[in-house]
Amino acid sequence: MANHNQCNFTGRIGKLDIRYTQDKNPISVFSIAISKSRKDNSGQWIDETTWINCKAFKQIAEYINNHAQKGTFVRVTTVYQENKWTDKSGQQRISPEFLVNDVEILGNQKERKPQESQSRPNVPTTNQPNSNTIIEPDFDDSIPF
Repeated sequence: MANHNQCNFTGRIGKLDIRYTQDKNPISVFSIAISKSRKDNSGQWIDETTWINCKAFKQIAEYINNHAQKGTFVRVTTVYQENKWTDKSGQQRISPEFLVNDVEILGNQKERKPQESQSRPNVPTTNQPNSNTIIEPDFDDSIPF
């Protein structure tokens, strides 16, 4: 039977922390800011942000630790899980948690290490336009949107 417990989120990483188990396996705990904009009754735009708590393990946790930082734009595929616990006053609490199965970094990666930048092929810059060149966009006015 297929697993129907799947959630996909696209947003920016907030806090990011890496921990290790006793067996030296990495666990990455991070939050993702999911933003949306809407108009209120007076026509003013309101930005709303929802924070999603995520947890990644092993290779995915290492990848996030090596390639992401606060503000990195990511897309994650997760599984929803409820974390049940009792607070100090004895009241039962439930907090949602999303376990990451896949991550794709869409922007704002960590700076490359020197050895990585040296292994990249040299890109010629002679064909790039100079900063004084004005490039006019070529729009087709027959597009209906």
